[in-house]
Amino acid sequence: MKDILLKLSGEAFGNADNAFDPGVISTYAKAICSGLVCRQRIYVVCGGGNVCRGRSFGGHVLTDYAGMLASVQNGLFLTIALNDCGVRSALVVPDTFKIPNTCHEHEIPDDARVVIYAAGVGEPGHSTDFVCAVKALYHSCDIYFAKFGCDGVFDRDPNGKDGKNAIFIPEISFAQIAADKLGVIDLEAAQLLLNPSSDGTLCRGYIFRLTAENISAMLCAQADGVKKTELV
Repeated sequence: MKDILLKLSGEAFGNADNAFDPGVISTYAKAICSGLVCRQRIYVVCGGGNVCRGRSFGGHVLTDYAGMLASVQNGLFLTIALNDCGVRSALVVPDTFKIPNTCHEHEIPDDARVVIYAAGVGEPGHSTDFVCAVKALYHSCDIYFAKFGCDGVFDRDPNGKDGKNAIFIPEISFAQIAADKLGVIDLEAAQLLLNPSSDGTLCRGYIFRLTAENISAMLCAQADGVKKTELV
């Protein structure tokens, strides 16, 4: 079965009171572990929004670096939780970073069942969605976007003033996202995903609500009951 790249929102690592919640992180680590029954390897990209959102500080270069470091913190805690599950993992950071207990892309051990990407691409100005696109194309993976408080794509904000009239969209193309500049995923990522991956195929994606149950179902190809939008 095809390898998967899972994008975990930063909110997966904390709760309303704390940026980091060991119990919550352990729950998601166990969900990822359950997917290894069906997958040879799972790639994970960590968001950092539980610690730092650059937009809150005006989107300056230094806040981008703060966001990268936030994703490293989340990656380290996820690594610990996966180790507690007995799963061999690798936390990968760009060559511009060197942090204990991390490695670079060319140093990933062959026996690492979960590969976690943190610190973005090592340069400011790029979102974690863009990192997902880069790594999915490199590894010829499909991308699963597990998003906090989001069941998929709607024609308007389902949590907004007119949310009760929001219409669910079960499928949308990367081309439409890029052409119409929709806020479904980062525009730069959508444009990149119009290109074929390293094996010549196009990547597909899914957006679904971030829960441990949904992650486990999606990774184990038991997703019929999961509400989701397919990105093609």
